[in-house]
Amino acid sequence: MEKFIYNKFSAVVPSYNESKRCTRVISELLKIKELFELIFVDDGSTDDTENTAKDFFNDPRFRYIKHKKNKGKGAALFSGIQKAKSDVILFLDADLQNITAAKIKRIVYPVLKDEVDVARGAFRRRRGRVTEYAVRPMMEILFPGMYFEQPISGQICAKKSFLKSVSFEKRYGVDIGLLFDAIESGQRIIEVDIGKIVHKANKEDVIGEMSRQVLETMIKKAGLIQHKYKLVIFTLDDTLIKKSALDSIFKKLGVLKEIEKNSELLRVNKIDMADFLHKNARLFEGISIEKITEITDKISLAKYSYEVIHALRKRKYQVGIISSNFSPIVASLARRLGVPNIESVGLVDKNGLLTGKITEGSVKKWSYPTIEETYRHAFVRMVKKSEVRSSEVVMVASSERAIPLMTSSGLSIAYHPKSPWVKTIADKTISLHAEILAIIE
Repeated sequence: MEKFIYNKFSAVVPSYNESKRCTRVISELLKIKELFELIFVDDGSTDDTENTAKDFFNDPRFRYIKHKKNKGKGAALFSGIQKAKSDVILFLDADLQNITAAKIKRIVYPVLKDEVDVARGAFRRRRGRVTEYAVRPMMEILFPGMYFEQPISGQICAKKSFLKSVSFEKRYGVDIGLLFDAIESGQRIIEVDIGKIVHKANKEDVIGEMSRQVLETMIKKAGLIQHKYKLVIFTLDDTLIKKSALDSIFKKLGVLKEIEKNSELLRVNKIDMADFLHKNARLFEGISIEKITEITDKISLAKYSYEVIHALRKRKYQVGIISSNFSPIVASLARRLGVPNIESVGLVDKNGLLTGKITEGSVKKWSYPTIEETYRHAFVRMVKKSEVRSSEVVMVASSERAIPLMTSSGLSIAYHPKSPWVKTIADKTISLHAEILAIIE
């Protein structure tokens, strides 16, 4: 016979338009004798959820709460907590299509026995893209000694005293937020394997929004932004876009082969940086800025680069891009990323058509013998314009040409470096932009 310190628990099930799936979760919960109450929170559903819930009104343990409009999962959970009467509370998603009472007990019983303070359900299925690409890398940096198979699992059992002491994110960030709060407050946490679980698949736009909200919550809860650094500078090639994407732009503009020839001449020191830029500029004569914008608008950005830059700017970091590419290309990509501060080579245009000439200001700024020296001066200009010290700069780059910038900055981060020298020089090496947010302290 099980020996419980707490004899009963309350279950809170948030639901939004899950009328076709929520019956299974409710039915399995009501099979558990330790269940004191099931608080079903209808978060403004527009489907037949309310009529589905009425089938359970004859069970005295079933309580139905209806939000007039959709407020988000976190708000729904918070409403449930305010009504819960037990000292132990279980959160369970409404869309678990093969959940069983036995699986639920695996999550609840460790808390009822007071073996742990927080039990989280982990399940055997392929981790979602949000977990794989956004959450796990940051968790490994923030808490390297802890491993969570499903860090954003919504199947959570915890003591009410803990749940009422924390603030709830209103939407998708609520689950990871609770995990961070549990770690910070010293709760005894366990992940419980509940076997294979079938979830509703989310649409692409939902996954994107979920990723943004989860990242935002992780940043806020971990207290990552301490303003030790004030300016984050990215290079463009192989950092914010792949080199293959840049080559694709040049190919569509019909200038790729000539640029490759000029790049080789620069590499073997047959021309200097100034000659290289002038030769390339002439290739753009007659090309419209509108055409360049149309092409660059279709180029894929590095994964989570937009979300990370958005989060940095929201927290009052200045963000800039340094690139020796031409301004119509760099400015278009910077606009998509939300980066207002760029250092690139300006081209002269007349009525929207490029003349093949570099602007007078750019001739002076970018006419140094080597690309490394040119980059160094661009770095100095951006630091001065941003009114910060070099020690307050985070430099994110991938190629050897950016080494002078990395050694001049307060914190250097190598993103997917192809050169061992870059990896050696950098303070940190990352494979996902989301990791930048965890590294900055």
